[in-house]
Amino acid sequence: MAWRRWVSACLAQTDDPALLTEVLDIASQSIFQFATDSVEALRLAGLEDHAATADAQALAAIELIVGGAPIAPELAEAQLGYRLARRHTALILWTATDRPGLDRAVEQIARSPIGHGLLVAAASVAARWIWVPSGSEDELLGCLGGVDGVQATIGRTAYGIEGFRTSHGEALAAQAVLIRLGSPRRVTRFADVELVDVLTRDREVADTFVTRTLGELAQADRTLRRTVLTYIQCGFNTTRGASRLYAHRNTVERRIARADALSATKLDDNPAQLAAALLILDLRDQEER
Repeated sequence: MAWRRWVSACLAQTDDPALLTEVLDIASQSIFQFATDSVEALRLAGLEDHAATADAQALAAIELIVGGAPIAPELAEAQLGYRLARRHTALILWTATDRPGLDRAVEQIARSPIGHGLLVAAASVAARWIWVPSGSEDELLGCLGGVDGVQATIGRTAYGIEGFRTSHGEALAAQAVLIRLGSPRRVTRFADVELVDVLTRDREVADTFVTRTLGELAQADRTLRRTVLTYIQCGFNTTRGASRLYAHRNTVERRIARADALSATKLDDNPAQLAAALLILDLRDQEER
């Protein structure tokens, strides 16, 4: 009805087809944008039912907590609108290309069974800091699928204001590992890259470590390296490793023998060191795929 009245009013003012086309085009675009903004506002209002979104005061409190500054838990809770005397799992989401995807990822977590009562802080236009008060690292891994263009790192679950701080610090450290190595891995737990974090803080030292540990294996086919890493991660169980790699057991055994012949560090001598070097290369390999 309103649109008809607007068209009638325009026709009463002019009979110039070009001018009418321009005026009606601008009006239709304005109506479309209003509808789009209204839908987005309703979506965000629904999201707020599930999550506390940090305002400027809450962001200041977060900065104090994660920076290790002394702050009374009661004061921090009042500023955050979020209870600290419980277990927290921190994660960081960021994107270089898909900011709408970042919001979809946050919404996906908020609407999951473990997302009720989470705290979300906009660290930047392309990054979100999140604390989930329920659920485990594995449950978070399960609800982070399906959103392309967004990377996530997860800290260990920990208790209280100190747990709020340390879990976030671990998620930050895992993010730093991926950035240092140029890895596009979508979801990473700090527990899986803790040793790599220590080894890669100095890129030159990390490169030397990999070369010294792996020898010729460092330049070998990535399938060979991935087989050895998976074999170690599966507790040196060939059957489990073959299942995870979707390969025949005999194929896995041949690859392991070939890799061991190339490696400067033998599997029987120092599997932990070998696994660390292979994991560094595995994270880098993903950049090239």
